Amino acid sequence: MMATGSSEMPDHRKRNTFTSYVAPIPGDSRATMDTNEWCLPSDLRDVHLAKPRLLAGEQIVASAPAYMYSPIAPMDSGSGSGSANPSQSNGYNSNNQSSSSSSSNSSRASTFGLLSVTNFKLAFVPLHTRGLTPSAAASDLYQENVYLGRNEITLNNIDQIYTVAELGRAASALQAARMTGSSSRRKKLEPTRQHINGRIAALHIVCKNFRLLKFAFQQQDLKLSGASDYGKLIASALVRFAYPTRHDLSFAYAHNEPYYSTLNSSGVCMFASKNDWTRELIRCGASEWQVISATSVPQLQNRLQAGKYTLPPHFVIPKSCDVERFLQLSLAFCDSRAAFWVYSYGNSAASLVRLAELQPASQQDSKMENIMLELVRKCDERKQLRLLHLTDELPSVQDVQRAHRKLQRLCTPESPAQFMLQDDKFLALLDKTNWLMYVSLCLRQANVAASTLRANISCVLQESNGRDLCCVISSLTQLLLDPHFRTIDGFQSLVQKDWVALEHPFQRRLAHVYTCNSEQSPCSEQSPVFLLFLDCVWQLTQQFPDEFEFTQTYLTTLWDACFMPIFDTFQFDSQAQRARAVNDCKLVLRPVWDWSEQFCDKDKLFFTNPLYQRQRSDYAAALHNQRRSVAVTGQKLAKPTSATSSSASPASRYTINPQLFATQTTVPQDRYLQPAHRIFDLAVWQQCYYRWLPVLDIRGGGQPQLELCQRLLLSNIAKMQRCLELQSLDDLPDAYYEAVGEPRPYINHNQQQQQQQHEEEIAEYVDGVERRRKSMPCANSSSAAAANGLSAALQLSSLSSFFPFGSPIAGDAPHELYDILSTSSELLLDTSSILDKSSIM
Repeated sequence: MMATGSSEMPDHRKRNTFTSYVAPIPGDSRATMDTNEWCLPSDLRDVHLAKPRLLAGEQIVASAPAYMYSPIAPMDSGSGSGSANPSQSNGYNSNNQSSSSSSSNSSRASTFGLLSVTNFKLAFVPLHTRGLTPSAAASDLYQENVYLGRNEITLNNIDQIYTVAELGRAASALQAARMTGSSSRRKKLEPTRQHINGRIAALHIVCKNFRLLKFAFQQQDLKLSGASDYGKLIASALVRFAYPTRHDLSFAYAHNEPYYSTLNSSGVCMFASKNDWTRELIRCGASEWQVISATSVPQLQNRLQAGKYTLPPHFVIPKSCDVERFLQLSLAFCDSRAAFWVYSYGNSAASLVRLAELQPASQQDSKMENIMLELVRKCDERKQLRLLHLTDELPSVQDVQRAHRKLQRLCTPESPAQFMLQDDKFLALLDKTNWLMYVSLCLRQANVAASTLRANISCVLQESNGRDLCCVISSLTQLLLDPHFRTIDGFQSLVQKDWVALEHPFQRRLAHVYTCNSEQSPCSEQSPVFLLFLDCVWQLTQQFPDEFEFTQTYLTTLWDACFMPIFDTFQFDSQAQRARAVNDCKLVLRPVWDWSEQFCDKDKLFFTNPLYQRQRSDYAAALHNQRRSVAVTGQKLAKPTSATSSSASPASRYTINPQLFATQTTVPQDRYLQPAHRIFDLAVWQQCYYRWLPVLDIRGGGQPQLELCQRLLLSNIAKMQRCLELQSLDDLPDAYYEAVGEPRPYINHNQQQQQQQHEEEIAEYVDGVERRRKSMPCANSSSAAAANGLSAALQLSSLSSFFPFGSPIAGDAPHELYDILSTSSELLLDTSSILDKSSIM
């Protein structure tokens, strides 16, 4: 003990109060334990070498050493990615005992690395990854995007930025961690704010896909030479590049790599040509409608008159109305959106039509609207029509945005304390968001529209501009009626038709561009209407798990793809904007449907639902014969006309005459769905909304665990079916030998190769489509079979409930999982003869 009155300074007063995250350069005399207790050890001084991987045209704007914190750590800190209490598990302590392991020990609350802002993304690169063991190298069991790393987000994905001010001159990493949960110190950074005052110790970044990122910065003494306020440096770069005021500032214009499409061999219809719309008219048997191309209308080619209209390049109008009359009537409606055909159903070809509301100046006189409705009525054989006023029945885009904001706050809590506070009254808070109520209303209106069409009555959907909620209801209606749109290619064609070709304003609704003026806020038109649609589709996949070819992972990935500026599908408000970008700025167009551009084969396996019931053979044969008649039969094709666009696909060089085809619809009438649309019949889309909250992760549980068990069963069924068909026991699954307790017989490798070559030469014809069999690898010893069975069991017990998103998953044999995925995705020859798929759901 120190004597009273001693002149010697107490030990705690001797400690240097200067703190820093900055890695001192080698040889710096200030980087010693005697002068700086927060200095980094030698193995952390190369932080600036941890630079992100850059794409063509990508440039680093700002970089800074930072600590990345888990938003809400899992309950079990030993198995998750962070501790639930940041103050108890700081990534860097004063004794420097944990500094070298802060980036490699997954039980820590923070990871040290380099935070960089580029003109494309915000990237955090951990300084050290050598602490990862082979079993923890989870990249094989995690969805990997070719363009983005695990700790990287696009600037388009950034929704809100919050700054946390410094508590004092000597803010430590521990204090910064505590500040991440201090809402009183949090301040929202407005997109229009150019100057940032004060020193920033931490940043909270809320993403549009419900991800919350937390970064803390250790401040330097600004009196030292070369010192920087790293928090302000990163925040200033984000404000400048994450909120562009013009679309040509997007990274897509700087990324000029050539694109080679692989979609020509797929069944995705882009609805980018007149022939695409004509084929859809033929498929639906809509003989009373005609396709109009803007390039063939002189009135739309006149620059003085074209400015009055906001029409897509191709649209379908009643045959009983000439183009000039239709354009004259369309001026009375908002955005020139008069009656546009989107779909027909039944032998009477009852039509689904989208219609905008009258202009404010024309609302007193409904004559124009009555004329337009009468033109639609004439296209129906029974001359019946039902008008659905979606503006009165559904929320506005502003209501959807407010509900989304409330749901976003509920799914991105600031701190563990706020999470626990929300968790105590979660259902009440969820109900106050009104999100599920809006999902319920959309499903209800889609069911009404589908029932109207099934009653052979044409249905007209009307809303303010015909480009928002009309897209939701018309798309859902077609999903309920037409099984073609429940396939992956069909669903992508549906989105391309109802959302892209008919010009949903993605640029404004997803806030890709922030417009500022005195009359409206920068985000006044932002509204995730497309997310509302995807949530409705997810509800349908849960109620009818064997009717949809795609999975919830596909839908979640599709929502993430909306913020990938490299792909143009969800980046524009209209086709005219897209054309100007191509002609004036030489933008390279890449459709998002070419998933091979973003993901490898193992990731695309997660998109396919193994329980999907294939369409019946008569319907597939009808489609097959129709496609052959359209693409092969030469006498049914006319010569190209001047109306054909020069930028159309090769298949659109010839104009199809729909009058030469039968008017009978090929859409099956017995595959419609009747969803339950009440709120208590709905659920929360956990994979999309909760996947970034480790505290809600259930290892070895949840829907992915059930799906994997189903895939394992279907994989074994597929193998047994092949054995029965080929009268060979060599391809029996390992589960068979485990059940009977017999070792797998030894197979000569030469004979096995010959057998595999013979199997590859055999073609299957399923639903009239030729399909080659896949050769299945089989083990050559009982020990291998036992090992495979053990590894599969390990996989079944280690999956995350947010798989393949959220926290990485450790596994001992990821290739076994991919074997299960690939074999379960094969077509079963006759499911009713062995096991009905519905019995294992």
